[in-house]
Amino acid sequence: MTLGVAGMVWVAAFGALTVGAFALSGAAVAGVAFAAGAAGGAAVVIWCGTRLLYWPPARLALFRDRLLVIQGRHEMRAVWVQMESVTLTDPHSWPNVRITDSLTIQLKNEAPLSFKPARCGLAPTACRDLILRLRDDPKLRSRLPEFDSLRDLAISPVVAGELIEPRL
Repeated sequence: MTLGVAGMVWVAAFGALTVGAFALSGAAVAGVAFAAGAAGGAAVVIWCGTRLLYWPPARLALFRDRLLVIQGRHEMRAVWVQMESVTLTDPHSWPNVRITDSLTIQLKNEAPLSFKPARCGLAPTACRDLILRLRDDPKLRSRLPEFDSLRDLAISPVVAGELIEPRL
C-alpha cells in the first residue's frame, strides 16, 4: 500500500511538472522527461494494484462447524469438534520441540492440517489463539456464519430418497 500511494504521489508531482514544462516555451524536452517520470510512477501504481488484487495468497474462513483454508486451488477443512491440538511446533521434532511459523492442527482419525498463517495475513500466535478459542467455545462459534458452499452441492447432489409408493 505504501509503495502504491508513493507511486500515486509520484504521478501527481511529475504530471504537474509535465504540464508546467509544456506551458513554458522551449521546455518541451523537460516536459518529455517529466512525462516519462509520470509514466514510471503509473507503472508502479498498476503493479501495486495487481499485487493487491491477489493478496493474501491464502484465505482462512471460519464457520460455525468448521475452519476452511484455501491456498490456490488446494482446499483444506477441519471440523471444530475433530480438532485435538493446535500448535506452532514442528510435529516431527519430538522430544526436541521446535517452534515454527507453520500452524499444525491435529485431527481425530485424519491427517493433520498444516498451513502458514502469515500467508493469510495473520500473525501465527494470534491465529493459533483464535482457533483454540473458537474450538473451545461453542457459544462464540455460534456467532460465525454457517458453512454454505455451492461447490459442495455440485459435488454431492441432494438425495431425497427412493420412490415411496409400492410397486406391483
